Amino acid sequence: MNLNERAMSPLLMYLSVTFIAALLISNVIANHMLLFFGRTIDAGALTFPITYIISDVISEVYGYKWSRRVAWTSLAINAFFALIIIIIVRLPQPDWYEGNYFATALANSWRIVVASLVAYCIGDLADDRIFRRLRMHNRKKFGGKENMRGFAFRALLSSLIGHILDTNIFIFIAFAFIVPWDELPGMIIIGISIKWTYEWAVIPITYRVTKWVAKKEDEYENSRNGQQ
Repeated sequence: MNLNERAMSPLLMYLSVTFIAALLISNVIANHMLLFFGRTIDAGALTFPITYIISDVISEVYGYKWSRRVAWTSLAINAFFALIIIIIVRLPQPDWYEGNYFATALANSWRIVVASLVAYCIGDLADDRIFRRLRMHNRKKFGGKENMRGFAFRALLSSLIGHILDTNIFIFIAFAFIVPWDELPGMIIIGISIKWTYEWAVIPITYRVTKWVAKKEDEYENSRNGQQ
């Protein structure tokens, strides 16, 4: 049975939960600024590449439909998170409780999540579509056989384009009029560089994880068929 058509497997569930957690964590810690070689970056840039790596694994093993399902589910959960933050910081508080610290830390999360929703929809959609088209091209060219070099090329190329779109949109929506304007170009350039370099460094691991996940899914499907 086609992986796009059958029910979610335990392994796909684990990947999906990790993807959602990584995006949610990235949106929370993006409220915190860091210095990187004297330039400002948001802390979310350190964990956000995990979402693109998992997205590539899901696209490769399970197909475009499942990749989109996981992405839309993740965005919906992040939107719900932002809505809850907006509500609770406006609810009445006890006189003895100092809620300004919480509000300062997370009240801007709604803006970050909105930026993430818009940027990720565009960036990850571009990443997924480019990844899928290159995958289809390579399968026709090599008859379904492909080495790590072919996988790395399309994973890194699609992710680079996705990061360029995502980072530019995210930084502008999330931090315009909050972070000094002269800091924004550096945040964009460094953000793209960190994300793409991170993916480039772990591409051998991503490739092996993809092969391992595909193998485990075959074993899982065979065991299910054997029990029926």
